[in-house]
Formats: sequence, structure tokens, C-alpha cells
Amino acid sequence: MDSDRLTLTALVAGIFTRWREAVWVAVGVVALALLLSFILPPKYESQATFVTTDAGSQLPKGLSDLATQPGLSGIASQFGLGTGSDPSTSPAFYAQLLGSRELLTRLVLSRFPNPRTEAPDTGANLLAIYRIREKDHERAIEIALKRLKRELKVGFDPRTNFVSITVGTRWAPVSAAVANRAVELVSAFNSEQRLSRARARRIFLESRVTDAQAELRAAEAALRDFYETNRLWQSSPGLIVEERRVRRQAETASDLYLSIRREFESARIDEVDTTPVITVVDRAVRARKPLWPRHAAIVLTAGVLGLWFGLLWAAGRELVRHWARQHPADAADLRESIRRFRLEAAETLHRRRANAPPSA
Repeated sequence: MDSDRLTLTALVAGIFTRWREAVWVAVGVVALALLLSFILPPKYESQATFVTTDAGSQLPKGLSDLATQPGLSGIASQFGLGTGSDPSTSPAFYAQLLGSRELLTRLVLSRFPNPRTEAPDTGANLLAIYRIREKDHERAIEIALKRLKRELKVGFDPRTNFVSITVGTRWAPVSAAVANRAVELVSAFNSEQRLSRARARRIFLESRVTDAQAELRAAEAALRDFYETNRLWQSSPGLIVEERRVRRQAETASDLYLSIRREFESARIDEVDTTPVITVVDRAVRARKPLWPRHAAIVLTAGVLGLWFGLLWAAGRELVRHWARQHPADAADLRESIRRFRLEAAETLHRRRANAPPSA
């Protein structure tokens, strides 16, 4: 009984005797991989980078002083904790902004060179470039967003405040245009955000200037009335105290008005100054060579996998042969079942073809 057991030596010997089958399996895998590399569309990748200014999150004073100590400043920078006072200027914020539905929807509806036409300069949005023919416009945008999210990758480095946008599509000009357009949308959002903040601050200070001016005029009028009514106030202790109180109110109102007026003028200047707080380092350029397919790498990888599958095929064939020799009755039943299955499948296919209506 032990002589019928399949040993490792017998299995290896059986694999070597089926080396031709293993080679054919490897060749088939390589051929299939090459065929898929020519059938599947290419992928062109472009990258744009920009750097944020005034980035990072502000630490409390005690922690900020501690973070400047040797050995701890690097840890703080790794977590994006700098001296900036506005979290919306950190690179992590821009990375999340580039993944937001609002910005991606604007990106989908923007116009890019259309590679599907003879005149690509006419431009088309991604719905037309992706050939999404959904009647429901919102559903079409949703499909385009899902595809764009797969093709767009955003990375950032909190230590250097660099943000990178990588886009990979079937067309080199589209990849570069989408990446550059994403940077433009971020810059536009940045300008709109800063402008809206400055406008809200200016409107609030404008109302406060009006109120402070009214309070100052009322305090000055009260001081003038006091001097006109009490011309000999210096000889009366009570009037001296009253004069100090009225004069102090006028001085306080004057200081408040001047302070708010300075803030109002500063807000008006900030509202005009809408310079973005991002600096474009590298604009995306058209890729000259596709990222995919790389035929040499495909052949090498498919060859290794094909050889492995060939060895598995030969080993499986040898195991099946050994099992059939040990269980001839079961093997005969299995072969008969396979034969009947083939006959029934062929008859069913022939019957469907016979019943199919003739083509016009």
C-alpha cells in the first residue's frame, strides 16, 4: 500500500516529465498579458504641486515654547503644528478641499481639450470626455465624480507645506489640464474665502465706526454743554468732579473711535488685497510616455507568473493522474459525467441556435 503513495520525488519527477505543458501554460499567460496590455487603454499621468503659506495650526504658548526645544520641533512639524493661526491654510486642509464634492463638481464641469474630436481646442467637460450618456444630469455628475476620484490623487507634506496633485487619464493633455485646473480652483476658492472674510470684517467695522462716531459726537456735545452752562466750574469741587467725568467720557469715546477707524481702514485694504496664499511650484505638463502599459515589465512579470502557474498545472496533472490510478472506478465515473455534460451542453446550444429567429 505504501508503494502506491505519491512521494515528493515522484511528484517532482512527474512535473519534469510534463515540462512541455508547463512551458505552454507560461507562454499562454505571457500572451494573455500582452494581449490585455494592447487592449486596455493607456494611462498618462501628470502632476502639479503648490506650497501653502502661513500653514499649520497654532499651539498654545506653553506648548509652542516646548515645541521649539531640540528634538521636539521635528515631532511638532510632522503633525503639522506650526506657528500659523488659521487651520484653513494648512496643507491638510487643501488636501481635504481637493476631495470635496463642491470642488470636484466644478472640476467635472470645467472645459478641457477634447481628445475625442479632430479639433481638441474646442474643449469639453469631463461628462463629454468620459462619454457619460445618462439622461439624469445629477446622476451623470455622480458617475463622473466616482471616476475622477479614482484618477486623482492628492498628497501633502506637513513639514514642507507641499501639496501635490496627480492625475492619470487615458489622454496626456487631459491629465495635465485637469491637474492645472484643480490648482486654479483651489486658488479661486482661496481668494473667495479671504475676500468674503475681509468683506464681512469691513461691513462689521463700518457699522461700528458709525456707532462710535455717534457716541463721540454725543460725548463732545455733553462736554460742550457743560462748559457753556458752568463757566465758573473751577471754583466748585462738585463741578470739578463732574467736568472730569464728562471729559473722560469724551476722551474714551475719542480713543474708541480712532481705534475702530484704524481697524476699518485696515479692513478696506485687506478687502482689496486678494492675493492667494498658495504658490504654484510646478505646473502639470503633458506626459510624453504613458505610465501604463510598460511592455517589458509586463512580459517579465507575466513570465514569472506563467512559470509558476505552469508548475502548478503540471503538479495538478500529476496529482490527478495518481488519484485516477489509485481510484479507477471513481475516475471512470468522473470521465463519464464530464462526457455527458459536454453532450448535453452541445445539444442545448444546438437547440437554441435552431430556434433562434433568422436575421434580416
